[in-house]
Amino acid sequence: MSDALTQEQINAFYSLDSQGRYDHLVEAARASQSLYTLADDQGCVLINTGQEQCLLVWHDPTLVENWIKDDYANCHAMTIALPDFIEKWAPGMAKDGFEVGVAPSLAGEAIVVSAEELAADLG
Repeated sequence: MSDALTQEQINAFYSLDSQGRYDHLVEAARASQSLYTLADDQGCVLINTGQEQCLLVWHDPTLVENWIKDDYANCHAMTIALPDFIEKWAPGMAKDGFEVGVAPSLAGEAIVVSAEELAADLG
């Protein structure tokens, strides 16, 4: 795991639009070979957008911790090894009909893709 991001790096990341955050996540996750998601005592937290059930992912645990508030105050960052995401998680999520919200902004805006599409971009 890398050192925690500075507030300046966090602000720069969140100043990107959804596509910019997506592209940044793909590049950073390839480099670190890790993704991070929200988890609680029962495991991964899925967010209901009203249209789909989404697993939110980021490329750094600091971004997850920065996002946690209100309804998610009991959550923490959970690491997903990139090979595991590509080989196990993506096929399982596709089978179960879950989508991925990629690096949501603090306002909750994100590009939502299939797990298989994200896995292909990360692979």
